[in-house]
Amino acid sequence: MGAANYTAGLLIKCLNYKEGIYTYPDIATIAFGNLGNFVTLVIFTLDLIGVAVSLVILIGDSLQLLFPDISLISLKIIAWVILMPLGFIDLKYLASFSCLGILTTIILAIIVIIDGFARDERPGSLFNPMKTELWPTDWNSLPFSFGLIIAGYSGHPTFPSIYLDMQTPNNFQKAINISYIFGTVIYLSLAVCGYLMFGNLTKPEITQNIVSTPDHLIFLNKFIVWAVAINPFTKIALILNPINLYLETQYQSSPCNLWTHLRNGCYIFIKFLSRTFVLTAVVFIAIKYPQFDRALELIGSFLFYAIAIIFPSMFYLKLYSNSLSWWEWLVNLLLILVCTVLAILGTIWAFLFY
Repeated sequence: MGAANYTAGLLIKCLNYKEGIYTYPDIATIAFGNLGNFVTLVIFTLDLIGVAVSLVILIGDSLQLLFPDISLISLKIIAWVILMPLGFIDLKYLASFSCLGILTTIILAIIVIIDGFARDERPGSLFNPMKTELWPTDWNSLPFSFGLIIAGYSGHPTFPSIYLDMQTPNNFQKAINISYIFGTVIYLSLAVCGYLMFGNLTKPEITQNIVSTPDHLIFLNKFIVWAVAINPFTKIALILNPINLYLETQYQSSPCNLWTHLRNGCYIFIKFLSRTFVLTAVVFIAIKYPQFDRALELIGSFLFYAIAIIFPSMFYLKLYSNSLSWWEWLVNLLLILVCTVLAILGTIWAFLFY
């Protein structure tokens, strides 16, 4: 959390390096030219696709808890059918549901704690916790956690636009501090309570444990699973929108414009095919690689460390190289080195053991 919080501040300093910088890719371009812009574009695209894939996996897993007689592949295909029209809805309507994710996370944490105090028997009780271990029982699996740790602190691509849209930008760092502290409290509450309640029986998604534990709170548990299942539907359309918009601008440029504008409805048809292809590719990957924890670990290690920590530190060192103290150089170089090692190890483990 501390490293990501620190680099969030660095990113804003880079944003204020000079006039005309408005986005994360703008910073990359100023720091490293067209190569920086290209690398950022590739990383962003993979990031968006990866997050969309993980959300489709989450939808499938959550729906299977509610409809165990339907196969996981069938549920993901059903999700694809529902997601298709959502991809063509005006984003201002979808964005209005963005607060649902925050509410779902808070409600999930509350329900997990309520479940823990409502039960006296193992597993699932905070009064009678399961056997736990202070240290990993299998150190070989430790690198799997690297990507998961950073996943909740990797919103850096959105920070420049948030900063520029704030009425009082000077409060940005304070807002980030509060957000990170709040998020960490939620994460730790879920992690500690979940592990105490289920020990080594803890599954990749805590909702899987909650539903599999029979108790008198079954209605409450079903409600949160429904909320977790529904929430990603609005987010996937928002996440894939930048990719769709980029592709659609390319269709209108040469040489594509020669045939996309032959008829009035031609471009709309091409747009429909393009968005269908992107969503289909995402769902196909989610079907091919169905493990939510492994997918998130791979995305976190391969992409999030670069986006959240490595790149911002590199931008800062490049843009302000002549005015930095020796300790700032040391701190940022250490961050780059340590996070690069964590990213490489996490990515290798994710590929080797997927």
